[in-house]
Amino acid sequence: MSTSRFWILGLALFVLAAPAAQAEPMGYVFSYFQGGWPVGGHSGVFMQSSIDGLQFSDMNNGDAVYVPPSSWGDGSNTNTNDEDQARDPSVVYGPDGLFHMVWTSGITTRTIGYASSPDLVNWSNEQLIEIWDQSTVVNHTWAPEVFYDEANANYQIIFASDLDNGDHKLYSITTTDFANYSDPSLYYYNGATVIDAMIAHDAENGQYLMAIKDEQNGQKNIRLATSSTAQGPWTTDNPIIVGPGSAIEGNATEGPSLLRVDDRWLMYYDAYGAGYFGVAATTDADPTNASSWVNLTSEANLPSGHHGTVFAAPISAIFDSLAFSAADLIDDDQIDVQDWLAFQEYHLTDLSGLTAAEQAARGDLNGDGLNDQSDFRLFKSYYNDYYQAMDLATAGQDSFAAMLDSLAVPEPTSTLLALFGLAAAYVCGRRLL
Repeated sequence: MSTSRFWILGLALFVLAAPAAQAEPMGYVFSYFQGGWPVGGHSGVFMQSSIDGLQFSDMNNGDAVYVPPSSWGDGSNTNTNDEDQARDPSVVYGPDGLFHMVWTSGITTRTIGYASSPDLVNWSNEQLIEIWDQSTVVNHTWAPEVFYDEANANYQIIFASDLDNGDHKLYSITTTDFANYSDPSLYYYNGATVIDAMIAHDAENGQYLMAIKDEQNGQKNIRLATSSTAQGPWTTDNPIIVGPGSAIEGNATEGPSLLRVDDRWLMYYDAYGAGYFGVAATTDADPTNASSWVNLTSEANLPSGHHGTVFAAPISAIFDSLAFSAADLIDDDQIDVQDWLAFQEYHLTDLSGLTAAEQAARGDLNGDGLNDQSDFRLFKSYYNDYYQAMDLATAGQDSFAAMLDSLAVPEPTSTLLALFGLAAAYVCGRRLL
């Protein structure tokens, strides 16, 4: 075989075996607490997940995914001085593959809560982080938000406190290991009470965005501040996005979250006086352009609760939390033809006498003890949702139907046909030698 023909065949095999690298698809999780002022949060942290940032569904069957140790309080649901509440939860998925969560540990406290998890199910390293020493005059350590600062390779935790009985101002601490923390330092203040800061990296514009609850002029609304670094200094003159004075949400708002999802920015907020979560969006190149934001609350399915924080994580890290994971019947963290074959094996068979877990593994996707046509429709929907979420689906294609077609009549790919063509050319070339 000539060197040139060997090289051509080798290149064809390489193209077939090495698909182009793609960014890992992301999912979105809404963390929040339940219960009103001031006792809310004793029931723990609740979460819902989504693949598009708008349609969220319960995780952990709607039960709390984390509850602080009762030993952090006196066991009373009316004592607002104990530290076993979990209000205002904030979560970030770190480069170490762990979910790091912080929260407000109580109404009157010098601490914030912290715990970590590899899967949003099993939590460890629980601690009350002592923010202020006993000599500091302070009533509140509220609404901590955790952000991973890639530029400095550390975690930044921003929170609001009212030192010396003054306005609430934003302070921050940093850590690399959630064992050692810097001393608190003033982070942001604009002459009026400000709390609830969330930072996002706006890579397209080479800047950082900070959504804040701003109380200038006695109002309670949300603005975006900008900075060239995650440490500030931050601009202070950007217009209101949501809340009194905005064009798209007139109710008092707090607890903003800010995420880039595909080609748009989404801002989630708690319209706490009106009793609902809301979401707004912009596709403008300048996200601080308040007139570009539109209210998408009526198009979304958001949880019911208080002060939520929405965060992004690879779908592989939250797979078991997503609705379509029910179709992963062989439990290998993906949905493919093997799951369909497992579903088909038990379709319309008698599942009575089995446990709920055994029935689920045999295709009972809606929990009614059967594998019937309702489960088939769910399986098809979950299969297509999974392929869309993982960016595996061809535009406009029904992935489930394509999988069924492949079982009936295997069809070679264009790449494989090209490989066969190269091989045939080589054989013809050999005959001419």
